[in-house]
Amino acid sequence: MRAIIRNTIGKMVGRLGGLPLQIKLIVAYIGVILIPVVLFSIYTFQQLYDNTLLEIKRKNEFALDSELKDILNNMEIMERTAQLAVSDRAVLNYLTSSRELAAEELVNFNMNVFPNLQHLLYSNPNLSNIRLFTDNPHVNEIWPIIFREERIYNRHWLPRVSARNGMTWWEMYSGPEDILRNGEVDIQEQTAYISLLREIQGREGAQRGVVQIDMKLEQFSPKTFGSLQDRESQMVIFSRDAQPYYRTDRRQPGSLPTTVIREQLLMHAEGKQGSFRFAYHGMAYLGLYRYIDGPDAYLMNVVSLEPALSDIRGRRNQLLSIVVVLIAFLSLISYGLHALILRQLTTLRDSMKQVHEGNFEIRIPVYGQGEIAELARHFRKMLGKIKELIAEAVHKQAAAKEAELNSLKNQIDSHFLYNTLENLKMMAEVEGHYPLSDALTSLGSMMRYSFQWSADSVSLEDEIRHIRNYMALMNIRYDDRLRLEVQVPDELHARSVLKMTLQPIVENAVKHGWKPERAEGEAFAVKIQAFEHRGSLHILITDNGAGMPEWKMNEVNAALKLGDKELQQQILAGQRSQNHGIGLRNVQTRIRIHCGEGFGIHVDSRQGSSTTVHMVLPQAISAKGGNQDEKSIDCG
Repeated sequence: MRAIIRNTIGKMVGRLGGLPLQIKLIVAYIGVILIPVVLFSIYTFQQLYDNTLLEIKRKNEFALDSELKDILNNMEIMERTAQLAVSDRAVLNYLTSSRELAAEELVNFNMNVFPNLQHLLYSNPNLSNIRLFTDNPHVNEIWPIIFREERIYNRHWLPRVSARNGMTWWEMYSGPEDILRNGEVDIQEQTAYISLLREIQGREGAQRGVVQIDMKLEQFSPKTFGSLQDRESQMVIFSRDAQPYYRTDRRQPGSLPTTVIREQLLMHAEGKQGSFRFAYHGMAYLGLYRYIDGPDAYLMNVVSLEPALSDIRGRRNQLLSIVVVLIAFLSLISYGLHALILRQLTTLRDSMKQVHEGNFEIRIPVYGQGEIAELARHFRKMLGKIKELIAEAVHKQAAAKEAELNSLKNQIDSHFLYNTLENLKMMAEVEGHYPLSDALTSLGSMMRYSFQWSADSVSLEDEIRHIRNYMALMNIRYDDRLRLEVQVPDELHARSVLKMTLQPIVENAVKHGWKPERAEGEAFAVKIQAFEHRGSLHILITDNGAGMPEWKMNEVNAALKLGDKELQQQILAGQRSQNHGIGLRNVQTRIRIHCGEGFGIHVDSRQGSSTTVHMVLPQAISAKGGNQDEKSIDCG
């Protein structure tokens, strides 16, 4: 699933990436507005939905609890009436008489006792009937309260009442008001009742009959059968056998069948009270129920949520319609504004296409001072720089061709010089001028080392050998008054150094550090030391010459740190000599180019005493060149 989502998002991003910038901006603009609005709308309407449901639930719970309270009050009235009816001793004696009463006793009972029972019935207008059934053959029926028990022998609840041993039994049923009508009764003449039934026990606990207190369900549960209910709600009473009782002339909310209400109650009812939501034919309903202890029945209120949800959906759709219209209107405005803003960017894009096709003479227009205008100016400058570089490249290419020809010429000249030096060397050996022969050998080695540039790096041993040849030639000039001391461990001889980096430093020391007029017999010494420290190769070149003042040493070190542009600016400003320290700077520049900014040389000098050049190189630079001094001179 995640892979599918990632692929879908990737495809959408890819398609969006191929759209023009103006369309992307419109899409981004719509997204910036639409996404927060949609999220806010979802949150707001969810809160409204929850609050509406909560309000509906509270309202109908209040109605349900109020109805339950009325039901419990009516149950209490019926229980109290039943207790008063059978607690009258005269009534109980009449029902349990072991003989048939005389006429005078019947008249006395009818005049003095029976009115009390009638008073119980008429003083409670909600009660429909108070009936006392007895199986005593000596008792005469007195309508409409005292009857023989044989009239209720066919009632299904009679065995259950007898089994209760004097405990109350509640029964809901539909039937005629007249107890004498036992035949078929039209359904329209039937009335829903709830009956309180209890045994009448005589002396020593013997059963002497049954007391029945009836109340119409429309009186027992006035809101269930009343006309003041909300049109979108309906109360229903379900008896212990799940038989529904409700106002039949009133339409159920949302045309919901009573069978569905019963199924939902049986499915969700847990405990004595609760609520649940369900759907029927795509419509939402809320069910609330309360358990009625005694009758073992449920009082249920069913509420249709469709009107409230339809109203919320209508508001949501209205808001979304307004948002869509507003976004469309703003998108049109934004499209026009973006077209104006991006006009110069479009012009710049077209100009770049022409440059890509090879037209470098195009003139890019610049409007205003914004970011796009600044971009156009920079592109114009870059285009001018490109034309300069193209011209420079053409010039360099021509120079390279010329250099190639000169190189070929130099190769011819070098062959001529090598052959000449070899002939001179042989003539010197024949004539016995061995010092001259050695000098020619050193000069030939130096020339070969300088001319044959097969690699940028050589071994430290090769570079030192080249310095030895240089010092040998300089001793011919200065009568062996120069001395070279090399203190390099054997394991560092094969380390790579840049070619011609040590010799310019030694040459600079001889040129500027040694004065021929110094004390007779005092030699000028150049010492070369090498060691490793923290992964780098350190080379010290020290002479015992004249040194330099501190200000001049600082100036040399400062020049070594400057870039080419900064140094050229100082030379043009007259702050620095153009030829001052050029040899050391060339060495510094080569080291920085090949090895990086962390490597190079540093000068430490004491006036009248010595000068030391400290060179720091990496452990390895590149593949070093071969031992060039061991190659024979090519004589052509």
